[in-house]
Amino acid sequence: MFIEFSAGLKVNLEVAKELLANRLQFTKNEKHYLVLDLSNVKEVSSEAKEFMQQPESGLTNILGSALIATNPVSALIANIFMKTKKDFQARFFPDKESAIDWISEHQKMRNVHKNDSF
Repeated sequence: MFIEFSAGLKVNLEVAKELLANRLQFTKNEKHYLVLDLSNVKEVSSEAKEFMQQPESGLTNILGSALIATNPVSALIANIFMKTKKDFQARFFPDKESAIDWISEHQKMRNVHKNDSF
């Protein structure tokens, strides 16, 4: 799943809850890989940040995440996410191509290990 936000997005708790609901609806509440372009995010409130860092809310159903940040604000947001305790691998990238390549390889490796267990 690839997510790119509108320019100048300000994420408060209400917006964070809406983003989560949309992601879970789109993925039919199934586990998924996520490429998230944070480049257009202008700010994130402390309440939204806390909500998005919780396993039972913002981190729900994520198997792996590649974060894209192309400016200082989005890089700061990505670094906060990278420091969050999570049950999946996540990496930070300066461009979409690198992020998609990494998440594709990560997904292939998981599928190989999944098939090895049979």
